[in-house]
Amino acid sequence: MFHQVWLWYQASGLSHAMISIPGMEAIVLLIVLTICLLCRITRTGLMIAYIFTYRWGLLFGEQYFAGNARVYHVFLTSYIVFGIVVLTLALVAMMVATRSGRQE
Repeated sequence: MFHQVWLWYQASGLSHAMISIPGMEAIVLLIVLTICLLCRITRTGLMIAYIFTYRWGLLFGEQYFAGNARVYHVFLTSYIVFGIVVLTLALVAMMVATRSGRQE
């Protein structure tokens, strides 16, 4: 099973794909996450890291699927829906954990 997935990954072209992340965004992310860790607000740091990673995935999708408009539209729609679902579940889990008194 793993071998088949690996062969698909190599054949899909994703193994040679490159993503260009803006350097300023990477620096801002490191600074903000460092501040979050120093102030012990790890939940906020996790959400910030998720948002930055989500944006970088969107940049990758724009670069990788730019040639085919239909594939890009399907990618964009599914990416946005999946991102909203994950963000909603994470926020609900954080609120439930805070309300029940559990701390990290």
